[in-house]
Amino acid sequence: MKRRELLSRACGMGMCSCAAVVIIDDSCIASQEKQGENIELQKIQKELFRKQWWLEHTKRQIAQLWKLLEPHLDGNQRLEIIEQLGRNCAKSLGWGEKYKGNPEAFFKHMEQSQGEKFEYDKANGIIKITTPERDCVCGMVNSKITPAYFCQCSIGWQKQMYETILNRAIDVELKESVLRGSKRCVFEVRIRDEKPT
Repeated sequence: MKRRELLSRACGMGMCSCAAVVIIDDSCIASQEKQGENIELQKIQKELFRKQWWLEHTKRQIAQLWKLLEPHLDGNQRLEIIEQLGRNCAKSLGWGEKYKGNPEAFFKHMEQSQGEKFEYDKANGIIKITTPERDCVCGMVNSKITPAYFCQCSIGWQKQMYETILNRAIDVELKESVLRGSKRCVFEVRIRDEKPT
């Protein structure tokens, strides 16, 4: 039965005012629910804006930190610290342990989740990793202001990840990098015969 017909019958039975109240209440409740949803959406948008602002602010602060440290650290010290930062990032993810002894499964995971491409020359112990053309995905990097030597963090990440997966010492060469002017990053991983230290 349609609302208008229901209201008409209710009025005929002397219940007109009650039915009207029910209908008005329904529309009021729907309006209040919509208002509540709008308020909740505004809160979420405000929180997202706040987090985005802090993320960008943190990237600027980290870039500034490295500039401030430059006069106090020689080039090698700086690179060692940044590489250790990358190693720590790789450890915290736990992927190395998850894919231990199974590099092909790790390649598949990274292809699916990050769009990266892999060439694995098993006979010569060489892995080439090519990212899609994109900005640096690291949450600490603003590619407009982060110094290019911060790529040592990614080198440390690759070393730690593949040392754990393959249980071998690893050398990593960065062939291309977004921070060095390319549109993508390309790494060459060389697997050595000895165990990692």
